[in-house]
Amino acid sequence: MIQVLVVDDQQSVLDGIARGVHFKELGVDQVFFASGAGQALSVCRENPVDIAFMDVEMPGENGLVLNRRLMEAYPEMIRILLTSHAEFSYAQESTRTGCFDYILQPAPYEEIEECLKKALQELLRLRKNRQLARYGELMETNETELMDHVVLNLFSAVPSDVDESLAFLNQAGYSLRRGQQVQILIIDPKYYKTPRTQVCSEKAIHQAMFDALKKAKITYPVLSLTTVGPDRRFTVLLFSALQESSRIEGESYQLFFDELSGAVPDESFACYVGKWAPIEELRENWAYLRDTYVKENVAQKAGIYFEIGEPGKSETTQSLAESVKRWALLLERGQRSLLEREIDSVIRSTMEKNVSKHRSLAELHQQLTHIFLSYFYDHDMDVSELFGEDYSYADYMDSFEHTETLKKAVSYMLDKAGNLDRQQRPLSDVERARNYIAENLAEPVTVRDVADHVGLSPEYFTKLFKQETGMNIKEYILQTKVEAAKEMIAHSDLSVSMVAMELGWSNFSHFTQVFKKYENMTPTEYKSSLSKG
Repeated sequence: MIQVLVVDDQQSVLDGIARGVHFKELGVDQVFFASGAGQALSVCRENPVDIAFMDVEMPGENGLVLNRRLMEAYPEMIRILLTSHAEFSYAQESTRTGCFDYILQPAPYEEIEECLKKALQELLRLRKNRQLARYGELMETNETELMDHVVLNLFSAVPSDVDESLAFLNQAGYSLRRGQQVQILIIDPKYYKTPRTQVCSEKAIHQAMFDALKKAKITYPVLSLTTVGPDRRFTVLLFSALQESSRIEGESYQLFFDELSGAVPDESFACYVGKWAPIEELRENWAYLRDTYVKENVAQKAGIYFEIGEPGKSETTQSLAESVKRWALLLERGQRSLLEREIDSVIRSTMEKNVSKHRSLAELHQQLTHIFLSYFYDHDMDVSELFGEDYSYADYMDSFEHTETLKKAVSYMLDKAGNLDRQQRPLSDVERARNYIAENLAEPVTVRDVADHVGLSPEYFTKLFKQETGMNIKEYILQTKVEAAKEMIAHSDLSVSMVAMELGWSNFSHFTQVFKKYENMTPTEYKSSLSKG
């Protein structure tokens, strides 16, 4: 929308300009005419005038006074003086007050049109500059988001995307070029990656990283760029502003990590430092660092980790296939607590001994998924009913990424299995007692505890249990614990003393005596016999 104002105290002049100047053809949308300064100011207050033509010689407040008032009130307006006197003082005034032009009257309408064309060109130029200024403010306000996108494009598999980002970065003052050595730092925040537990914003982490680099003196000639990927992990790119590579002391990385951790105290970070390599290898090096080191930190331990070389192969501490068969049997028997402890033991063993921890957890998760889904299928449960808003199918399928999420998944599925058992058929008092004992093997369960659970007196329940099983309830509890101990000794990496503690024995001697009573050998001798076999 372009609006023009013409001010002259002679109506004949106004009428002549209205008829003789082709405003519409030149792109003017609205033309206002005023016969004096007061009327002109009123028009400007009510309408956003872009260009004003003003006669100098007017009664009362002349055009020079009006010009100064418009300059003060509307500094972006283009102002042009019209006068019938070629006086030098008028030309000086127009220059001093920033007028766009000065036209001597009477002037041919073509001359006024030519002046208007130039004014319109200037108006468009000013509008474009103002728009660019607004874009500049927008870019400055959203600099993090803009640079984030540009840097992320450096990891693209499409060469033209990389070239475009390099060109943009060079225009922005970053001397980054093909063939240049770049170092990758992957910053893995524990809580930010999960929106439900997020403790700070993306912008806050970006700022914390920049501040930490500065405090660690990783500064010029070392330059840095940051981005965050779809996996919600942050990447820092370090490179030299000079032709030769810049050396960074090892202590500087540790200081950077310490400063970053201190800047966001509610967040937990792991920092992975990659090797220096040409920018052409950026995508491959980032993927290698992620797959080899980041994903292997399945416990999500905070700390700083340095790339040291090729990863080793996965080590198998026990036969997973054999364990899977036994776990399916334990699940079917309702021995869920024992099953959960044994799976937890395998997870701990994976963390301690396997090199490819992430791959091992993925294999374990796959086997457990087969066990659980087969169990629910065999018991006529619709698998779609297993999950809800609080814990979704996606949550379960992604649980192999970390030890804690995998443990949570196992616990969740075991709870669902327990609920299914209770819903499908009413259990007898003796069956409920057996389930209670199996679920509480880690506790020093007494006859009264079991009787209270089924709602019977200890005396009556003892007789009932003996009558239905042919076994004394005390003997059953101890024998069940011994059987569980044998399973754990045979199929976990726990020491014998740890097995005793896991099964609720605080006195190791008592555990040994009970075990020997039922197996005719001590737990240690039993473990030795397994290795010999």
